[in-house]
Amino acid sequence: MVLIHGNLSSSLIWEDLMPRVPEDFDVVAPDLRGFGGSGRAPVDATKGLGDFSADLLELLQSLRYDFYVLVGHSMGGGIALQMLLEAPRGVRVEKVVLVDPVSPYGFGGTKDEHGTPCYSDYAGSGAGLVAKYNPDFVRLLKARYTGVDHPSAPANVAKAFFADDYVISEGLMGKLLEMLFSTEVGEDNYPGDYVESPNWPYVAPGSRGVLNAISPKYLRLRGVLDLASKPPVLWVHGTKDLIVSDSSPLDVAVLGLAGYIPGYPGPDKFPPQPMVGQIRAFLDEYVSKGGTYERVLIEGAGHTPFIEKPEEFTRKLVDFIY
Repeated sequence: MVLIHGNLSSSLIWEDLMPRVPEDFDVVAPDLRGFGGSGRAPVDATKGLGDFSADLLELLQSLRYDFYVLVGHSMGGGIALQMLLEAPRGVRVEKVVLVDPVSPYGFGGTKDEHGTPCYSDYAGSGAGLVAKYNPDFVRLLKARYTGVDHPSAPANVAKAFFADDYVISEGLMGKLLEMLFSTEVGEDNYPGDYVESPNWPYVAPGSRGVLNAISPKYLRLRGVLDLASKPPVLWVHGTKDLIVSDSSPLDVAVLGLAGYIPGYPGPDKFPPQPMVGQIRAFLDEYVSKGGTYERVLIEGAGHTPFIEKPEEFTRKLVDFIY
């Protein structure tokens, strides 16, 4: 079983899940490049999530197991799908678990369940959403700031991973900050570079870094739908997930609607991204082309159901992998 973490995270996020995985499975939880204790290689965003996928596939080739179960959280879900596209002979993926995954059409800049871009330059996605509109977070992240008195403090941002009524223990917050502070900050990694755009919100993706890699300009996962061999998919979604949502408060369109970013062109031109609807439509098409998937809702969980509702999550995971 390969546990693939998401953005602003590391293998530490899986620490409590790993002992609950049945002993029939060996478990590996790597740190992606630029996160945790991994190397600081740059991310070529023009490959989508290809750099991360290539790193992991090289690891799996060296491990030489007969088959693998991929469990991808958030951006890690997109990486798991990218791995299906690029897996070489000898790397057999038996099943895939997507835990509150990024939309197959990336984050930001699309307006319907088919991933249609709002603008041809994919304005409204990529690193500029953070680098231009929340530079304090980047600054405080780089400074390893542990306080909570600034709205963009990493500790406050970390709370978005959880349901609004979930009590984050001091130990868990310490672990979250350790993960956040392990992120390589800069234009080659997080958040990446950006270019100015004439289209609202006046930024478009650059070609480097993590947030550009999940821009719909570069993320191309529809090839998964045409694979001859389609492993069964389990899609797990927390009902209180604020990050992957059809009305995410992190979505630039939602911020525009609320008046936080001037010049919003209106929901006809730039509606909130229907992230959950995009995932559902993508997986429904997966089924229509010969695949199978099961959707599980974890009531009351946010973006991290394996932490917030560990017993329920583990039960669903075990049922699926057997």
